Amino acid sequence: PFWLKGDSHFTIAIPCGLPACSMVAPVLPLYEILFTCTEWLPEIIATFAVLVAAARPWQRKWIIVSPVVSLVTLPIFVIFDAKRVAKEAGYDMSLPRMRQALETYIWTGNGNLTDIIEGNRYPPLFHIEDFFSFVSWSQQSALHDTHQDADYVPLAYNKGDDWFENTLGEPMVYTGAIYPSFNESTWGAQLIKLEYIAHALGVKAGDRALDIGCGWGRLVNHMASKGATVTGITLAADQKEYAERMSATLGNSKNVKILQANFFDIELPERSFDVITAVEMAEHAGLRNYRKFLRKVIKLLTDDGTFYIQVAGLPRGYSTTHNHYEDLQWGLWMSQHIFPGADASCPMGWVITQLEQTAFEVQSSLNMGIHYARTMQ
Repeated sequence: PFWLKGDSHFTIAIPCGLPACSMVAPVLPLYEILFTCTEWLPEIIATFAVLVAAARPWQRKWIIVSPVVSLVTLPIFVIFDAKRVAKEAGYDMSLPRMRQALETYIWTGNGNLTDIIEGNRYPPLFHIEDFFSFVSWSQQSALHDTHQDADYVPLAYNKGDDWFENTLGEPMVYTGAIYPSFNESTWGAQLIKLEYIAHALGVKAGDRALDIGCGWGRLVNHMASKGATVTGITLAADQKEYAERMSATLGNSKNVKILQANFFDIELPERSFDVITAVEMAEHAGLRNYRKFLRKVIKLLTDDGTFYIQVAGLPRGYSTTHNHYEDLQWGLWMSQHIFPGADASCPMGWVITQLEQTAFEVQSSLNMGIHYARTMQ
C-alpha cells in the first residue's frame, strides 16, 4: 500500500522468490512486456505507422510482417522456455501442469490446493491454450474501457451474501490483512489492517472520506467510527445493500452513504474529500485507465488531503531464483475465476511511478506480500 501523507519514508529490499540451486529466470519478462506495451500502445502504433510510411517499398513489407512473425514465434519460444525453466527448478515433469491441476481441483475437488500452488511440484508449463489465454488477457488490457467493470464487477460479487460470509468470515473484508504473528485470527488481522489504514490517513472527527470500491462496507464503517462522514462507492447491488445493513447495525447510518455507481462516471464536487481510499480495487481501473483514475482521485482531494492505495500486484519477472511463469499462470487463473477484468495487478515500482506522474507525493510504501499470503491461507 501507499499513502501520501506521513512522517517517514522507508524502503526494504529482499530477494524476490525462494532459494534455488540454479538460475531459473525466464528469458523474457512477459508481464513487464504486457503492461509496458499496453501503457504505451498509442505511441507504439503511431511509431509503427510512421516507420511503414517512411520506409522504402522493399523495406515496408518486412516492417508490416514483423508483428505477425513475432506473434507466431513468441508462443513457440515461451512454451519451450517454460519447460526449460520448470526442469531446472526441479518441478515434477510427470505431473499435470499447474493450470490443469487448478482447473481439475475447481471442477472435481481432486487434489490438494496448497500443494498445487505452493508445493513446487506441479510445473507451470505453457501450452498453446495457455498462450491464447495470455493473448486474450493482453487484448483485454489493451481494450479496457471505463465501462467494462460495470459488467465484470456485478458478475463477480452479486453471488449472494451467504457465499461470501462463508468465505470471508465475520470481517467481510476481501483484501489482504496484516498479521503481527501467524497466530493472529483473521478478524484480528483485518482489524489491525483497518487501523493501519486509518492511522496512515490520519482520519479524525469531521473528515470527509471516500472509499472507492467499498465492498461490503467494513472500511467505511471503521472510518465512520473515527467520526468521519464517509461515502462508499460500489458497482455491486448486493454489496450496497449489505454495507447499508452493516451501517445501520453499527449505528453509522447518519455518517455513511453508499452509492452504486461507476467511479469514472459519478459526478462529485472537486476538492470535496479530506481522505480517499482504494483498497485492492485499482486493479479494476485497468492499465489503460490507471492515470485517468488517479487524475480523478487527485481532483476530488482537498489540497492537503491524503490518498491510501493498496494493490495486489504481480512481480516484473526479473528474479533469477524464482519461476515467474508460475506467477503468470496464477495471474491468468485469477483473471478467469476470481477477478475478471482486473488487469492492472502491477508491481510496486510501476504503481509508484503512476502516482508520481499524476502529481502525488508518495510519503511511504509497504510490501504486504507475506501478509497477503497469510490472509489467503
